[in-house]
Amino acid sequence: MNILHLLSWFPTPDDPTLGNFCVRMIDALPEDCHSVILSVCDGKDMTKSFEVKEIPGAHHTHVQIYIRPPKINAIRKLKMLQMYQYGLKYIKQRFFKPDLIHLHVTYPLGQVALLWKKLFGYKYVLTEHWTIYQPQNKDVLVGKLKRKIVKIANNAELIMPVSLDLQRCMEGHGVHNRFQVIYNLVNTDIFKLRQPPCIDSILRTNLCRNDMQGSIKNDMHGWKKHMLHISTLRDEAKNFSGILRVIERLRKQRDDFELHVIHDYDAPEFKAFVKEHHLEDCVIFLGKKTSAEVAEAYQQADFFVLFSNFENLPCVIVEAFASGVPVLSTSVGGIAEILSPERGILIPQGDENALLQGMNTLLDHCQEYDRHAIRDYAIKTFAAQNIGQQIFEAYKEVVIP
Repeated sequence: MNILHLLSWFPTPDDPTLGNFCVRMIDALPEDCHSVILSVCDGKDMTKSFEVKEIPGAHHTHVQIYIRPPKINAIRKLKMLQMYQYGLKYIKQRFFKPDLIHLHVTYPLGQVALLWKKLFGYKYVLTEHWTIYQPQNKDVLVGKLKRKIVKIANNAELIMPVSLDLQRCMEGHGVHNRFQVIYNLVNTDIFKLRQPPCIDSILRTNLCRNDMQGSIKNDMHGWKKHMLHISTLRDEAKNFSGILRVIERLRKQRDDFELHVIHDYDAPEFKAFVKEHHLEDCVIFLGKKTSAEVAEAYQQADFFVLFSNFENLPCVIVEAFASGVPVLSTSVGGIAEILSPERGILIPQGDENALLQGMNTLLDHCQEYDRHAIRDYAIKTFAAQNIGQQIFEAYKEVVIP
C-alpha cells in the first residue's frame, strides 16, 4: 500500500522536535506500507523560486519543498498551495500514485487533503493530536477557523484521535464521523527499564542501603530521589510555574529530592525564579536532549511529574511507562484513560496542594511500584509495532472496504 502523508506539524531545521511524534507514527508502519511525507516550507537565502529535497527517514522518504517566501502573506499561501500540487505530481512521477492520503493534524494541511479529494477523488484519513478541541481553548476554535476544521474532519474517511477524550471533544464541536482511537506510541527498544547494578559495581562505587525499604541506591542518586519533567515549558499548557511554586514549598519540608527538567525552549523566567528562591540545588535545567539522552534520564528517574492545564495523550507519559517509571499528573485530556493507581497518581488540574501531597507520597513510596508491570502495560498498549499495525489495518478498511 502506498501512503502519502501530509503533516500540519513537521520537524524543520529551526524546530526539529515539532511533530516528531507524527514521524515516529509513520515509521512504525509495517514494511508493506510505503510512505512518503510531503511538506512545503520557507527556505533561507534562496536564489531559486523553489527547491526539492528528498530526505530519507527510518521507513519513509520526506519530500521537502523549500520556497523563496513572498513578502505578501496572501501570495505566500497561494504559492504554498501550488507547491503542494507540484509535490503531488512529483511523488506520482518519482515514487507512486497514492492509494490513500494520511493527514496528521487537521489544520492547515487538511485544506490540501480536502482539495485533493474534490479534484482527484483521493480519500484521506486523519490522525488528530491537537488540543485546540479541549474546553480550555473554546475561545480559539470559533468562527471561520472552526468551520474549516469541522469540514475537513467530517470529510475524512476515518478519524484516529489519540484518546477517547479527544474524540468526545471533537464531537462536541460538531465533528460527526467514524472514529477509531489509536494511542501515541513508544519505541520500547529505546525506552526501557534501568538495569540494576551488579554487586561488584555496588562495592566499587560505595553504594548505600536504604534500611527502611531494604533497597540499594547508587551514587548517581546519592540520598536524593529524582523527579523528572519533560516539556516545552509553555506555561499556558504545561503550568511549569505551578510546579516551581510547589517545589519551593516542598523544599521547606525536605531536601531529599531533585527535579530534573528537559525542555525544548529556553526558560529565562523560570531560571530566574529558581535563582530568586534559592532552588538551584534541587531544580536542574538540562535543556534539549537526544532520544537516547531522554531515555537515560527516564532510567535515572524515580518518578515523572506533569502538571498540565490541558493535554491529549502526552508522549512523555507513554515513554515514562515504557521505562517503568510511575507518573504524577493532572487528570486532563486522555491521561485518566491510561494512568491508574498501579502506575501513579492523578490529581485535579491546577491543584497545587494535591501536587505537593502527590510529590511527598511518591518521594516516600515510589520504590513500591512494580516497574516491570508498568513497562509490560506500555509494551502491550503503546509499542510502536502494535500501533503501526493498528494504523495499517485501518488503512485496509478504507482502501479495501
